[in-house]
Amino acid sequence: RGNKYNELVFDDATDQERVRLNSEHEKSQLNLGYLIHQQGNTRGSFRGTGFELRSDAYGAIRANSGLMLSSWGQIAASGEQLDLSPAQQQLASAYQLANTLSDSATSHNAEALAARTQIKQASDDTQGTYGADDSGSRFDGSSAQSATNGGRGQAARLNAPWLHLTSPAGIATSTPESTHLAQGRSLSVTSGEDINLATGRSLVGAVVEKFSLFVQRSGIKLFAGKGKVEVQAQSDAMDLTAEKDVTITSTENDIDINAAKEILLTCGGAYVRLKDGNIELHAPGKIDVKGAQHSFGGPTSLNAAMTELPEYSDILCERSSEKAAAAGDGIVEG
Repeated sequence: RGNKYNELVFDDATDQERVRLNSEHEKSQLNLGYLIHQQGNTRGSFRGTGFELRSDAYGAIRANSGLMLSSWGQIAASGEQLDLSPAQQQLASAYQLANTLSDSATSHNAEALAARTQIKQASDDTQGTYGADDSGSRFDGSSAQSATNGGRGQAARLNAPWLHLTSPAGIATSTPESTHLAQGRSLSVTSGEDINLATGRSLVGAVVEKFSLFVQRSGIKLFAGKGKVEVQAQSDAMDLTAEKDVTITSTENDIDINAAKEILLTCGGAYVRLKDGNIELHAPGKIDVKGAQHSFGGPTSLNAAMTELPEYSDILCERSSEKAAAAGDGIVEG
């Protein structure tokens, strides 16, 4: 039979009560209460308190109707199994913030936070109940009737098989390798205060439909300590609008403005138009030209190099079409 074994230990040492369920196969254990090191029948040093479920092999926690992992306490084992009140309150606050900012964004021509409805759904799904209808006969140990009628009443449940991680102090995830978040629908990140991102190399994003960024109060700042800043609209127009001043400055070099067809400057009814090699200078009032010298020579030109933009292609749609065609489902239209 080999030298491996299974054991169940009940230890009632004063103020060190504990239970240990152990299988020597891959050192799979459940330790409850006052945790100590143990070799055979020898009680070793203190290891901690509470519970420990461990194995040198694999582990899994499964709950078909939903699962909660929480560091919110229930003193003396009071309260219900799935008391998600703190999580529900946090989710409700997150939805209120997201909904308010979404309305503000759309009122300023930015995009709505469409995924905020999923936050509300997560909050709503924490408020289910189940059990017997006789809520007045919960066991409280105060009468003989409780001994026979106990176990009745309503208890909290999840309306969908959510996995809830909830903590009053914070949640930390760390790894020397990589972390991956994958979802078939939406990802919502809501913070009552700040969200900070710091990366040792690059921050790169790719979006299929649209990118919208809205700030309600204190503006947007974009800085490059070193290197070039490039902004391109590769298949459509670009608008830059401000209620007040717009300032363009090159502190050490040039400012070049190029257009393939036309440049038009207008203000107060006066305008300067550069088009087809011609310059139009028109004004409803006075045109004031001053200089130490005025030189009007023959024609000359400067052909500025234009930035080449890549041809637009919807790679995602093309790949979907290829997969559909391979499966005999026809062509996917973008």
